[in-house]
Amino acid sequence: MTISKDIKFDCAHMLSNYDGKCSNLHGHTYHGTVTLEGDVNPKTGMLLDYNRIKQIVDRFDHAIVFSGFEERGDAEKALWFWANDNQMKYVTIPDGKSTAENMVVVMAQMFIDEPGVTSAHVKLSETDGSWAIAEATK
Repeated sequence: MTISKDIKFDCAHMLSNYDGKCSNLHGHTYHGTVTLEGDVNPKTGMLLDYNRIKQIVDRFDHAIVFSGFEERGDAEKALWFWANDNQMKYVTIPDGKSTAENMVVVMAQMFIDEPGVTSAHVKLSETDGSWAIAEATK
């Protein structure tokens, strides 16, 4: 079985040690599609509740997305401490920078960890006309 859901969320990030305007803290309205494959749960009649897909995506909505610790410059480290100390909503990309390319990999992994899901395909746009796509399988 295959199901898909269009997604949309807003979040902020910055790219430490990057020579360009994305080195400043800024935000995007991301949009894309999540496509999941797997077995339908005979109890629920669903592969995964669409509300559960929304809950997973909402981890990023109105959050600050931080690069992994080793990737952070001084400003991003200071921002992380501020966000943590003030109980702000944030997500950390464990093994890289907070780029769309890395965010889509993390999202695909979040979906593949759900019961019954055997394949997760996530397409994510940070700016019009530009996409990052990742797939995770069990």
